[in-house]
Amino acid sequence: MRVFALLFGFVALMAQAHPALAAYPERLITIVCASGAGGAVDVTTRVFADYLSRELGQTVIVQNEPGAGSTIAINYVARAKPDGYTLLTIGSGVAVAAELYPTANVDAMMRELSPVTMVGATPLVLYVSSTVPAKNYADLITWLKAHPNDATTGSNGRGSAGHLSIELLNAMAGVNVRYIPYKTTPQAHTDLIAGRLTVMLTSSMGAGAHEVTPVAVSSLERWKRMPDVPTLDELGLKGYEAATWVAMLAPKGAPPETIDAINKAMAKAVKDPALVKRLDEIGIIPPRQMGQAFATTYIQNEITKWTDILRKAPAER
Repeated sequence: MRVFALLFGFVALMAQAHPALAAYPERLITIVCASGAGGAVDVTTRVFADYLSRELGQTVIVQNEPGAGSTIAINYVARAKPDGYTLLTIGSGVAVAAELYPTANVDAMMRELSPVTMVGATPLVLYVSSTVPAKNYADLITWLKAHPNDATTGSNGRGSAGHLSIELLNAMAGVNVRYIPYKTTPQAHTDLIAGRLTVMLTSSMGAGAHEVTPVAVSSLERWKRMPDVPTLDELGLKGYEAATWVAMLAPKGAPPETIDAINKAMAKAVKDPALVKRLDEIGIIPPRQMGQAFATTYIQNEITKWTDILRKAPAER
């Protein structure tokens, strides 16, 4: 009997030392969003947060921590407890954050995070000003090559999606579109409509879209919102892809079963008709693939690709 008592005592002691993992989640989840309220990353995050609240049976809140090229939010979550209750959503701007903010130690902070999944992306549309005699991509390229010093574009600053996507177009199409930085992208939209800019790669032209001509989209597949507009890939720039995307990350060391639970819920989300409809309304395309492995590879490839483009782009033209 004494042997059995000792045995059960040992088992009880081990159970206390290694308690069974509770089902995730047990309490409120915070998603720290690296953009301000109303931005694309914020709106997308809130759509998924609402779904996760229902699917996981716990409140999911969004906490906005914008600024400094996402580094404020990145640093916040990198220092959080790796238990799956503090998550991060970031946009594609993080791909060049280390280059734009060399003193922020972005690479070190990113090493303290693990990708969870891609969340969604928005293609860019190549718009042409009405002052350019081009109604399609082929005509535009012909005009650009005939006017190598006349073409201009603009967006909200060096390293933005509107800047990098044009530099990629310059490199792949052999043209020379000069970049002009603006305080905001809508200001550049105004100048494109007025004919003071030649072209723009942007996710939306808003109310002025009817005054400019869309000649291509930057995704690898045609966008449902503009099914008649071809992709740059199919027009001859093989492999051309640029988008503003959203990814979800967690502090490094979060339990694998917790990450798995989040991914299962996210995978169900992108198959939910109501959520997919909402994403379509705000111009978000679900990821080609969900999960940690794809997100890890995708984000690293984006960092490598756009950092190289930014480094090669002239500071001024």
